[in-house]
Amino acid sequence: MNDNYARFFRASSPYIRAHRGRTFVVMIGADGLAADNASNMVHDLALLHVLGVRLVVVHGAEIEVDGPVESSLLDDIQASVAIARSKLESLFTTGIPLSPLRERHIPLAGGNLVTARPIGIVNGVDQLAAGAVRRVHVDTIRRLLDAESVVLISPVGYGNTGATYALGVEKLAATVAGDLHAQKLIVYDAARRIAGRSDVTTDELARLRTTWRPDARTARRVAALADACRRGVPRTHLIGFDEDGVLLRELFTAEGAGTQVSDGDYRVIRRAVPADAGAVIELMRPLEASGALAPRPGELIERQIERFFVAELDGTLTGCCALFPLDADAAELACLVGGDALGPRLLETVEVAARAGGVRRLFALTTQAADWFVEHGFRRTSVEALPVDRKALYNYRRNSHVLIKDLSR
Repeated sequence: MNDNYARFFRASSPYIRAHRGRTFVVMIGADGLAADNASNMVHDLALLHVLGVRLVVVHGAEIEVDGPVESSLLDDIQASVAIARSKLESLFTTGIPLSPLRERHIPLAGGNLVTARPIGIVNGVDQLAAGAVRRVHVDTIRRLLDAESVVLISPVGYGNTGATYALGVEKLAATVAGDLHAQKLIVYDAARRIAGRSDVTTDELARLRTTWRPDARTARRVAALADACRRGVPRTHLIGFDEDGVLLRELFTAEGAGTQVSDGDYRVIRRAVPADAGAVIELMRPLEASGALAPRPGELIERQIERFFVAELDGTLTGCCALFPLDADAAELACLVGGDALGPRLLETVEVAARAGGVRRLFALTTQAADWFVEHGFRRTSVEALPVDRKALYNYRRNSHVLIKDLSR
């Protein structure tokens, strides 16, 4: 058995148990359905269904709604919706190819599960046949989920008078997720992450949106994630549709593969305790093997565990670093495992602890991440700048870059 596969399967077990019986709403836009990876995306959704996830799929269509809709365009919109729905039905019918589950039938259900209303006049402009959700027929959807169907919801709705309205797929997905009290809303997009982050709170997202400038389609989807959180959905996710297996890595690994958005911060950074030593050793092992981190004996990490900080998500450690004192006002940041997404938060935590301990000079030694440290406020320096005792331990064979950050400012 491949070691990576075995490691993934062991790590995914708690998530398989946690997700079983939960309701997830997944939004796939027209761009996702047209992507080369579309069949794999749907096969991964089929796998979620087989694993016991109650799945609602809200899909887009080639003609998207974002503004007034002329009644004359409704026939074209309905035709494009029918094509998109047909493609999803076809892909779900194949089950999970190349597996013993390829013959597993996955029933799909849909219909008039959402009642619509006209948006009306906005800022003096009549939105015509553009609609909004009047009511999500929650009880009907839940009965279909109880019957082990995957529920498909299309971006067209009908009013109480029988009138047809085109619905914005992003707002539709957020509304459905909120009204169903879904545990997750997952949105596929061309962007793999929001501003390179693996997780953000809604407050952080509001601040990011003042500097991060995605295209209009991605911006609507990010707004839908925040809207769903306000409607009570605990966690929402943006993931890329061009990367095979991204849904599985986002849902079944601690580090994820996209961006998780939530009202609160689910990822805790705390001081390590002795019970964390084994996990810290495993976190560091791949980077030691690549040469990014200097090898440290396991018994040394156990003895020094009180110097470590760890990042924890859903009971699993996802990152770590250590703060080693060097002299009265200097310390070294070491053993950093966190990547671009988690690294800044670990660094921030260490800096707060260092300042509280009277540290004015924070050193870091690295063979492969010097640019990252410079981007986060460090500057390059020489071995000669290290305190005497640390300089004596410098490994000239590794030839690490030495960096320093002034914490007195």
